[in-house]
Amino acid sequence: MEQTIVLLGAGGASFTIALLKDLILTETLSGSTLRLVDIDEGRLKEAKEIAESYNREAGTSIKVEAYLDRRDALDGAGFVICAVKIGGYEPLEAERKIAQSHGYYRGIGDRVSCYFGGVGAYLQIKFLEDVANDMMELCPDAWLVQTANPVFDGTNYLTRYTDVKTVGVCHGHFLAYNVAKIMGLDKDKMSAEIIGFNHYNMLTDFRYEGKDAYPLLDKWIAEESEAYWKSPAYLESTNNYGAVPEELSPGAIDFYRIYGLLPIGDAVRSATPWWHHTDFATKEKWYGPNGGFDSEVCWAGYINDKTVYRDAIKDVLSTGKPITELSPLEKSGELHIPFINSVVTDTYERFILNIPNNGCIPGIPDDVMVEIPAVSSARGVQGIKMDPLPRRIMDNVIYPRMRTMNNLHEAYRNGDRSVLVLELMHDNRTRSYEQAKNLIDELLAQPWNKEADAHYR
Repeated sequence: MEQTIVLLGAGGASFTIALLKDLILTETLSGSTLRLVDIDEGRLKEAKEIAESYNREAGTSIKVEAYLDRRDALDGAGFVICAVKIGGYEPLEAERKIAQSHGYYRGIGDRVSCYFGGVGAYLQIKFLEDVANDMMELCPDAWLVQTANPVFDGTNYLTRYTDVKTVGVCHGHFLAYNVAKIMGLDKDKMSAEIIGFNHYNMLTDFRYEGKDAYPLLDKWIAEESEAYWKSPAYLESTNNYGAVPEELSPGAIDFYRIYGLLPIGDAVRSATPWWHHTDFATKEKWYGPNGGFDSEVCWAGYINDKTVYRDAIKDVLSTGKPITELSPLEKSGELHIPFINSVVTDTYERFILNIPNNGCIPGIPDDVMVEIPAVSSARGVQGIKMDPLPRRIMDNVIYPRMRTMNNLHEAYRNGDRSVLVLELMHDNRTRSYEQAKNLIDELLAQPWNKEADAHYR
């Protein structure tokens, strides 16, 4: 069934490739049109060449179009996937250094290096608002599938203040299966329910061969965890960025001991306590050599790896090598195309998605986006009702994150700089109102924040 799918931010090579492969391998979407959009003409050209290479090598008929102007691409679209990081990573790193000079190690949002996309998340929220307005004019029935950070704050803004149909998609919950692998369990015999907010989700139901597996985790912690943390499997099994596996790191286990549930995926990075992240040595204690994915060491490796991967793509394109040698034609595991396919074909599929709560998790307002198991089809998305989260997780993890989101929205909606300062007053590193205000003022004074500086009065 032919569809028109728009990818905003197509210059991000790794995600574009994943999306392309999934689309090519989904027979029910054969003949669809993929509209690639990016403001960087060089990267857009590369993305189109990559897509055409996969088409040739796979013998498929996905129509690929390239656009510098998103409005041209949005006209008549059925689905819009947003993977845009406004401004890239250089301004974020500059803001991080400024924040550190004010006493905020690793900057505002220190536990996830790219999360807010700049002070107040202004650039990301403004972009999403503009995209939503364009969609209501040019493709009012289309779905916006939001995947760029901050998914939680961004999708909440879209569903609260625009009429565009929106769903948030992330892949962090798949890392629950690494828990079984580390414990020596057969992941095919494991089942899991992961709920919460995006980057703040927990393993609420963990089963192995149909039985509660949390007792197996307790046994692993008591008998095997210390040996694992001293083993090559933990200390030497780093990814390309230099980070060790974090799923059952000391930090993840400490969160479980404190709150009663295991954090999953990016929650190990962002929902863990602030006292795990006070300095590099402390991050190493809780998240292994190099301090975990968001440390100054591993984050620099992550940025460098992006450059290395892009260089490899350029080599393939310039030499005429098969693109499938660099990235074989196999499904990525991302949910974007499967979600689109379920809606197009009216097939009921169960995914973990970010949608308005509407009573699914007790104690969370209906209009707040939650990451929960949900069923999608041509009728839309319906969340599955869940048991309550533990009280201490609600009070100490969920509600504080909801407060941050509300403050970012309030500041943006009213152009109120004082609300950004107020939010920063909740940071454990803040010692005075003047410290927080001076940081916000200096961040907004940077040239790339000129528009935000005028907005927040």
